[in-house]
Amino acid sequence: MKTDIVIVGAGVIGMSLALSLSQRNKKILILERDMKKSHSTNRFYSISNKSKNFFKEIEVWSKFKFINEIKKMRIFYRSFEEKNSLNFHSGLQKIGFISQSADITSILYKKVMADKNIKLIDKVNLKSVIQRDENNYEIESSKSDIYSGDYIFSCEGTNSFIKDQINIKNSIKDYNSKAFVFNIQTENSNNNSAYQIFLKNGPIAFLPVSDNEFSIVISIRNKYDDSNIYFKENLPYYLDQITNGYFGKMNILGDVINFNLLGHNLKNYKYKNIMFVGDSAHSVHPLAGMGLNLGLSDVIEINKAFDSPIYEYGNNKFFDKYARNQKIINSHAKQQLELIERFYSIDNFFAKNLINFGMSVINKNDFFKKNITNHANQNLSFFN
Repeated sequence: MKTDIVIVGAGVIGMSLALSLSQRNKKILILERDMKKSHSTNRFYSISNKSKNFFKEIEVWSKFKFINEIKKMRIFYRSFEEKNSLNFHSGLQKIGFISQSADITSILYKKVMADKNIKLIDKVNLKSVIQRDENNYEIESSKSDIYSGDYIFSCEGTNSFIKDQINIKNSIKDYNSKAFVFNIQTENSNNNSAYQIFLKNGPIAFLPVSDNEFSIVISIRNKYDDSNIYFKENLPYYLDQITNGYFGKMNILGDVINFNLLGHNLKNYKYKNIMFVGDSAHSVHPLAGMGLNLGLSDVIEINKAFDSPIYEYGNNKFFDKYARNQKIINSHAKQQLELIERFYSIDNFFAKNLINFGMSVINKNDFFKKNITNHANQNLSFFN
């Protein structure tokens, strides 16, 4: 089967890319291994203003049913005390939004299925990636169906089949940490405020899902991992202790998911006519909730190739600028997050005083806070 664009993976990034390319009047084929499984997990994303504007451009933002705007962001160092905090509010600069993955994927899926330029095929198991000629590859399924296009986009996630098949080099970063992700219901209102607490054993993020519910992401360095603390039945007490009872009684909703924290960045985001996008190309530490936003920045940059083309569409170098620019931008974003994580993990008298002094200075300066928030809303890019 021949088309303009083949996209492998029907997650948020794959479907968003398809809808944006459809606006360029391209014919797109999306291949998905298991749609039901892919869309069954419901987690929470932080959405930046840059990502919000992109969702507006592909005409889905207004259709999302679950969007919670963050009104305040409070960052604490070592203890949940006002003297150790840095405070941002949306009156100064928009902070961001919290969204449900199930809501986003559902709306994107409906729009994809209604789009005349897009065909989505489910239950496709990939068998091999075949070199068609010197500069082009095509995909073969387990049923021996051949899928080819002018370009192929891998939006499969970290464990990309295509990446393994063509042996693309991948730089892996082991954060020597474990993440615990779950939702809690609180007795007291969170007033749509997000909280980040940098403890000695790792950062904890409180993302406001609703007035009395948080999505929690705990990152624990392995050397501090006391599994008893992070048992489901013990977590409410632990969170109550580190927040000094600020949110009142807490109850965990659903399961507690845990996994090892690994980051990665491909050496090349492009090989011949194959492009790697989102988690297929990169992943970062979750402390700032930037994963999805960085993937959407990839999609935005891909579309810029049509706005100011250096090469004609169909040329093997058409998306070279995307591959080059996003590699640099995502590498910088990864470095920024790792620097923040390392800096806040230093545990000595000098570092503590320096951090407390720096946070105090920034907290009193609206210019600094506005620019920090704006940088985050540009998905950690120094280039708009």
